[in-house]
Amino acid sequence: MTITIQKLFDHVENIPKIPEVVRTLIKQVNDPNVDFSLIAENVEKEQVISVKILRLVNSAHYGVPKQVGSIQQAIVILGLTELKKLIITSGVISAISDVPGLNIDDFWLDNYRTASYAEFIAKQSNIKDSDLIFTAGLLNNLGTILIHLGESDIAKQVQLDVRRGQDRVSVEQKHLGYTSQQVTAELCKQWQFSDELIETIINSSEPLSSDEISLGSCAISVARFISQSTYSEKTEEEILAEFPRKEWQQLGLKETEIEEKMALMLELDTGIEGLLD
Repeated sequence: MTITIQKLFDHVENIPKIPEVVRTLIKQVNDPNVDFSLIAENVEKEQVISVKILRLVNSAHYGVPKQVGSIQQAIVILGLTELKKLIITSGVISAISDVPGLNIDDFWLDNYRTASYAEFIAKQSNIKDSDLIFTAGLLNNLGTILIHLGESDIAKQVQLDVRRGQDRVSVEQKHLGYTSQQVTAELCKQWQFSDELIETIINSSEPLSSDEISLGSCAISVARFISQSTYSEKTEEEILAEFPRKEWQQLGLKETEIEEKMALMLELDTGIEGLLD
């Protein structure tokens, strides 16, 4: 960790703290033998998370036939995979509710879109660990929080440049000398998350420059680009011209299907709005 990044961690009060049950689940995100019934019991003790999840499960987004009154019931109706996503997302979101100079709802929408698109791409590419890729996509830009808290003026300039259509990774390198993914990786180390999750996140900033190319990192990089395109001021032609085609091809996907797959991702109804209330 460079001295510059270290400065962001000098103030303990700035370091996000997430519920232990969420940390446990992220650590075990790819463990098929995880005792989910025990995790569900612990989630029900986390009232804020539990209420958010049950409200979303009972919303029109899921269209369940009868009222769901417990996390245990939600397991039966939604299945473990979908419920894990909701627990991790709601837990991380509830831990960070306000950051000066940052529209936190837009921030989480961007991150959740990145996670959802990355999961979609992983499935299209037949990558097995789509749960880990979703989690890495959700967390990949979390370093932005610490950058806003520790380098607020620079963070505002980065936001402005991104809105103008510049690539966030390039802009962060220009203004800071590091990326939010590198900051996120250090945060994940402090949270004692798996090396695989950390490597997927840190390599997603420039996946093709790694000694060993990670397909998960490529999926997140492409997903982040597509999410960023939803609020870019650039035209559709300009966005397609700058599309990360090499990463897309590395994933084994056809260049001729970029527009079609991109349209499908942009049409995805994530339902995250129910977790932001």
